[in-house]
Amino acid sequence: MAETDEDIAAPFLRRRVNNLAYFRKYRPELYDFFAELQLNHIELVVTPGLTDVDLTDHGQTVYRNHAQSFSRDEVDKFLSENPGDKAMLTLAPSEISSYNPNRFASHAVRQCFQYSSFNKENFKGYFRGESFPSVVFLGCGLGYHIEALATKADIVDAVVFEPDAERFAASLYTVDWEAICTRFRRKGCSISFSIPVSPDSANVRRVLGGKLAEMVPLYPFFTIYYNHLANVELFRTAKDLERDLPIVGANWGGYDFELRGLNNVVHNIESARPYLKPKFKLQSEQPVFVVGSGPSIDKRIADIERHYNKAIVISAGTGLRALLNHGIKPHFHLELDADYIIYEILSDLGKEALHGITLLASIDVNPLVPDLFDKTLFYFKRNNYLPPLLDASAYAVDYCNPTCTNAAMAIACALGFSNIFLFGTDYGYRNKAQHHSRHSIYGDTADSEFSSRMRATAGADQSEIKTFEVPAVDGGYVLTRTDYYAARRQVEQFIEDMSRTKLALNIRNCADGAAIEGAPWLSSQALDELLESHDDSAVTELDRLLPSETGKLSIPLWRKNLELLSREIKSSANAYLQILAHARLNGRRDLVVVGNEVRAYLNRIGPGSGRQTPVAIQMMGYQMLKGSIHHFLYVGLSHGMACETDEELIHFSRGWKKEFEAFLKELPHHFQRAVVEAKPTNEDPWVVRRLIEAEPGLENR
Repeated sequence: MAETDEDIAAPFLRRRVNNLAYFRKYRPELYDFFAELQLNHIELVVTPGLTDVDLTDHGQTVYRNHAQSFSRDEVDKFLSENPGDKAMLTLAPSEISSYNPNRFASHAVRQCFQYSSFNKENFKGYFRGESFPSVVFLGCGLGYHIEALATKADIVDAVVFEPDAERFAASLYTVDWEAICTRFRRKGCSISFSIPVSPDSANVRRVLGGKLAEMVPLYPFFTIYYNHLANVELFRTAKDLERDLPIVGANWGGYDFELRGLNNVVHNIESARPYLKPKFKLQSEQPVFVVGSGPSIDKRIADIERHYNKAIVISAGTGLRALLNHGIKPHFHLELDADYIIYEILSDLGKEALHGITLLASIDVNPLVPDLFDKTLFYFKRNNYLPPLLDASAYAVDYCNPTCTNAAMAIACALGFSNIFLFGTDYGYRNKAQHHSRHSIYGDTADSEFSSRMRATAGADQSEIKTFEVPAVDGGYVLTRTDYYAARRQVEQFIEDMSRTKLALNIRNCADGAAIEGAPWLSSQALDELLESHDDSAVTELDRLLPSETGKLSIPLWRKNLELLSREIKSSANAYLQILAHARLNGRRDLVVVGNEVRAYLNRIGPGSGRQTPVAIQMMGYQMLKGSIHHFLYVGLSHGMACETDEELIHFSRGWKKEFEAFLKELPHHFQRAVVEAKPTNEDPWVVRRLIEAEPGLENR
């Protein structure tokens, strides 16, 4: 290389060294990945005599020798298209009807609405002012556009998403990442990087989706995409992920929801019943029928009857009554929900009807439910941070949410069964008047007083539920709703992820409702042909797989960790109170900043977080509080940013802060009373309350 070429290259090489030194100190995960990464299909082009640079990808120019000038022009266009006075039209603010006045956290969020001037009839969008609450850079390229926008605009939270790791590696030569990141060290500001290891479309979608979910509630309400180089495919992926917003919302939960489950866990652990210890190794081709209570089960029940002796039958939730009413007793019944209503539904069947059925129950099931069955095996959900507190992480099963059919399918696979057939998993319906089997608790053949009340309630609720169309197995369409949609998408995600493991797992759809990608639909005739070669050995196979799969929990370990969890919740509440105490709340940016500070603390877990409890305790504390913190931020930011005048904004923001602080001050005492000092099962009033009912002590609100 000539001396002049060396002189030209020197500043770019120095910049890479400096960037790596910065990342090594402040972003070690980036340093570890990029320090030794070699560029194969990407090349930075520095041409003597030119003041600008280029990037080539597989030999093709990206910027046509004008990377810097192109990026500056692109930034100017972005700013002109997104002026500060332009309303952001995303999802509307939450409504007070979404929050139960008779539950502690929900009531606290509900109190914020008294300060809001929001009127859904006149909602014009969100007004961000001169700051950008959240910008997601779709594509890093050489980084000049990020450098320029961070210099010209006030961004509270930025995400740099680059699907091609080599392109980000090239930016190490061109922009000063330390200078860029330093701009986000201001109070309440943040910048993060999301770079998939593999650039294949499925992985890009997964990584981007995961990152967006972390940004809640800035995403999806206040996020603007900066689509660098007009990447059509990447922008389409980002917009397509918005279809999964029901899944994002379904994962919020809330303190009230988590508290109910944790109270149940206290009692279930004290009962000393065994739990499943799956091996996560496919070892049996014995058919497993997972049975839900979708409308089509009434037509396909004969299929289950014909092949009953060839298959292990698992009823999922309300699918049990549909089977029993046809004289079919499943080998297992699975329950996922922690609510007291599950006990009411099952006890309405009578204990004799449940005789001989083994219950597979989430560890947080209502503690009265196991007493209805001859045998109970608890299971753990991997997306729950409880298993580490019980030294049971190795046995937690993934993909159990959001419905019982999801859990039954996942557990059947975890126990070693590779041939799974889905019945009554319609995840939709063709007629709003029949959203479940006629023989389920919601069907017209159920004749008990309790089922009549359930049916009447479901009918009233159904009229309020928003529905939309999705493709059906017959090529037409069925109606679905957000919870059914989320359940179907989780099945599809499970199938997609399992296919990457190269395991010979076969999941087939025997329901006549929504099409499930990856689970081919089988007619009755096709099912008969497929199972023709199987013999009647289901029970024998079941006995072979289950005996060595159970364990017992340590009660002393649990009690110790429960005390630590109480300490973590108190510490977290104090940390949030400190953030709020220093919040100014004199304008739109102030509101976004405090929201981002709260969000940052919520997500800051593990070594270096400043928290004092073991990581497993921190994670459980995060699970307990995440949903309600999200709801406080959602209500605060959405109603605040929807205010059209600064006076309305300041009035609401300060009222929101007051109610948030009141909740945080009472939170540790509430947790102590409800969980740590819980009474025995037969004396605990929490055990016999549905989540929609008033919690003990709040009956008169």
